[in-house]
Amino acid sequence: MTATREDLIACLHVKGFGKTAALAEALGAPAEAVEAAVAELVAGGEAEQFRVGVRLSASGKAAAEQRLAKERAGADQRRLDEQYERFTPLNAAFKALVSDWQMRPGDGKPVRNDHKDEAYDAAVLGRLPELHASTVALIDDIAAHAPRIGGYRRRFSDALAKVQAGDHRYITAPDCDSYHTVWFELHQHLINLLGRTRQQEAAAGRAL
Repeated sequence: MTATREDLIACLHVKGFGKTAALAEALGAPAEAVEAAVAELVAGGEAEQFRVGVRLSASGKAAAEQRLAKERAGADQRRLDEQYERFTPLNAAFKALVSDWQMRPGDGKPVRNDHKDEAYDAAVLGRLPELHASTVALIDDIAAHAPRIGGYRRRFSDALAKVQAGDHRYITAPDCDSYHTVWFELHQHLINLLGRTRQQEAAAGRAL
């Protein structure tokens, strides 16, 4: 995939901030192409480059909001509301899985999971394929009227493949396109499409 200006702006709008490697993974594009696209945004004043990554400038955010408005106008909001209701229990299930991966039952209270109990870890990760299947099915349904959501299918599938190959960084690591990273960004993209805010989601018990 070629990293276009529009793709990169949309990606940074959801991420907020990103390094080249993370952006390349998210976009499914070569790092060199992403570097060139970042340089174009910076030169045009639509992004700001820092030593540790890049973020959108005010004009870049405005461009992202314009694209989001067009995407929102093209989506079927009634269907999206219904589909978001399907996402809510999946979100709860994934949050529980992450919690169980990071913590485990201890002597009277949960303790940090040191990942020495292979059977425990295998049982937690064994819940991921079924959750993945339900999630990508929902993504396909949403993508039928909000096409950009379809890109999350590849990202989830790539992360799952790496987890199943034994690279457990791809469960929750924030510095790569881990399952948790992609999940957070899908959730953010959905609430953006619905015109909601993180604060509203937190108040409704659906914090990101």
